[in-house]
This record gives sequence, C-alpha cells and structure tokens, in this order.
Amino acid sequence: MTLLRKKTHAMLRFIITILTVFVLTACHNSQDKTSSTKDRVELVPEPDKDLREKYEAEQKLKTNGCIFLNPDTSLSKIKLRDSESAETIIADKDKIDDNDQYHYYSTMYRETLTMTQHPGDGKYQISIFKVEYSDKADYGYRKLNIDTFKTEKGIKLGLNKKQIIERLGSCYVANDSSKGYIELYYRLETPNDSKTKILESNNMPIYYASYKLWNDRLKKFEFGFEYP
Repeated sequence: MTLLRKKTHAMLRFIITILTVFVLTACHNSQDKTSSTKDRVELVPEPDKDLREKYEAEQKLKTNGCIFLNPDTSLSKIKLRDSESAETIIADKDKIDDNDQYHYYSTMYRETLTMTQHPGDGKYQISIFKVEYSDKADYGYRKLNIDTFKTEKGIKLGLNKKQIIERLGSCYVANDSSKGYIELYYRLETPNDSKTKILESNNMPIYYASYKLWNDRLKKFEFGFEYP
C-alpha cells in the first residue's frame, strides 16, 4: 500500500509539473502575440491622417477667430466664374477634357495652367485655377502669350513662404508631409465672408487656396470654389 501511494504521489507531481510548464508557456506565447500585435498596430499608418490634422487645424483657426479675408479672385486677368474674361483666352478649338478641365502652357512651356469648370456651370465659367511647373512630357496643350501665370495679388511660382503670407495673411493651415515641403492651405466658408462677399456673390459655399512649397519655393498652387 505504501508503494502504491508513493507511485501515486510521483505521478501527481509529474502531472502538476507538466501542467505548470504548459500554463507558463501559454502565458508567454500570449504576451508575445499581444506585443507583436501592438507593434504591428503602431507600424500601420493612420488612414486619412493628413485630412484629420488639416480639419483639426481649421477648427483651431475658427476657435481663435482667424478668418481668411484676402482671397485671390483672378489669374492673368481671368476672373473666377466670369465667362467673359475666360473667353478672352479659351478658343473655340480648345476642348475640355474628361475631368472638365482646360490645359495651357506659358510662352516658354515652363508653366502649366489648368482651369476647372464644374459640372452644370455655364460655358467658359471657370471655378478653379491650378498652376505648376511643366514636366518634360509634351501633352499638346496650346501655348498662351503669357510668360508667367500670376494672380491679382501677385502670387506666382517661385515665391517663398514669407512673400505668400504678406499677400494673403496668416490665417492658413500648415501641412508638412516631408522634409523641405510645406503646404499653406487657406479656406473660407459661409457665413465667414462678410468682408469680401466672394461666396455670396458667386453663390458658392466654400472657397479654398493651396500653396505647395519645396525648399521654401512655391512650386504649385491652386485656388477657387469647391464643387457644391
């Protein structure tokens, strides 16, 4: 009987040892998985992070009472949503593309102008201007007799950040995405256009302007009305 009890005790100790090892191993693996999962989550970029940060910055500007009061309304004498002024540049042979846009080169093919006409707008009614340096490809755009595309407030490619702010004010959102790059983003929404009346007079809800600089030089900008 004594021998049987010894064997039983030995068997129980063996089983307890096995169970202890199993439990410790399972806990260790669980911690590893949790840590691994956490690491993977931290490495995955947040979707729409830039949009979220831009929105938060815009809300901060509103809270501080900072309102964009100096919007550009024309480029090279073409006025936003003014068909007559646009008709001085757009020829009958110029065709609008599938994105409702017209494209042109400057005189030396150095700059490219894109003019957007929103769906439902009248003929030659331009709602957005975009200017950027041309790449090496030839897209067959018509060349205009304009050396540099410039707004009525003097915004043109090549300006630095300080020069842009001097012309448009400091109520902008700054978006940085890489070293040497910054975007100055201005936005005007109803009813915050009591001074300019640009939204009311054009029956549009939102005006925006984006100025993208690399190494403190403006390389691309666009401004106009968002599609309502």
